[in-house]
Amino acid sequence: MKKLFLTALLFVSISLFSQSTWEVKNDFWGKTLYENGNKISVGDAIEKAKGQESIINKLKSARTNRTIGAIMAYPGAFAFGFTIGQSINSNPAVKANWTVGGIGAGLMIGGLIIEGEGNKKLKSAAEEFNSLLKTSSHFNPELGLYGSENGLGFRITF
Repeated sequence: MKKLFLTALLFVSISLFSQSTWEVKNDFWGKTLYENGNKISVGDAIEKAKGQESIINKLKSARTNRTIGAIMAYPGAFAFGFTIGQSINSNPAVKANWTVGGIGAGLMIGGLIIEGEGNKKLKSAAEEFNSLLKTSSHFNPELGLYGSENGLGFRITF
């Protein structure tokens, strides 16, 4: 019973001192920030990164780039697609306006590039946050098999 209690205490203490990490994953709408498998917003991430100005600046810049990129890319893609749809139309009275289509294609490509830069900054902020967790942890237990005059046994060193 004593061994079972000590083993349970060991696992509970190690799990209590583990910290949450951030991860950037792809979903339907693009890149999303996750903490321990739960989706979090960039605003929540900014709140959790209090005191880390470089991470906060990257997160704010990522949010701005992703918003501007989306504002440019989606209407641009609509204009480009609408122009292609007009050009495919078999009605001779409908003429495609390729000036609008070209502007739409440019907006779409530019918006995707800007949004991609925002995604890179989001990933960089998550990596920096995770690296700070690894370096700032003062609890690094080591479990080893050690021998003494009394025999072999496990020892946890902190």
